[in-house]
Amino acid sequence: MKICKSMIGALTATTLVLSVVSCMKSGSPVEHTGLPGAIAKLLGGDKSIPKIQYVPDMADAPTMKPQENYLEPPEGSVATNSILYPSTVEEAEANLKNPLQSDPDVMALGEKMYNTYCIPCHGAAAKGDGSITDLYPRPPDITADNYKKRADGFFYYRITFGANIMPGYGHSIASHERWAIVHYVRKLQGESK
Repeated sequence: MKICKSMIGALTATTLVLSVVSCMKSGSPVEHTGLPGAIAKLLGGDKSIPKIQYVPDMADAPTMKPQENYLEPPEGSVATNSILYPSTVEEAEANLKNPLQSDPDVMALGEKMYNTYCIPCHGAAAKGDGSITDLYPRPPDITADNYKKRADGFFYYRITFGANIMPGYGHSIASHERWAIVHYVRKLQGESK
């Protein structure tokens, strides 16, 4: 039974193609009407009539390169997992509060991150005497009294966006790690928060 159905389908398709081809060769006006006419146009039967484009979305669709965003987010949109930062360091100092509690795990993480990212410039004791200060301007001593008076949001903002010649580390240090660094800086400043 399956063979008969497939044979009938093949025979029908062959008949359709032969009728279209014969219409194209004869120049019959039938080639401009109905399904055979449409197929004839696609196959190039009449050069004076433009060919139709079947499923134009497939031909006109935007191309996509590997690892490329297909859809750009609308202007002004905010991702659901994004962190909204204050516009200025003053706003950050006034509004950002450290969400982490100062416990041994947080201090260990803060020390590890400080020793990885901060120590080359700020030095082991945060006095601004890091190993690269002979090549670059010396950073400030963040254990000085004027920095001790700063709120945690100030340090978090500076780690995230940088200042003067200090680069921002928001792209490479996770948010919770930056807050841990702030706790470790407080320890270096002689405070235990």
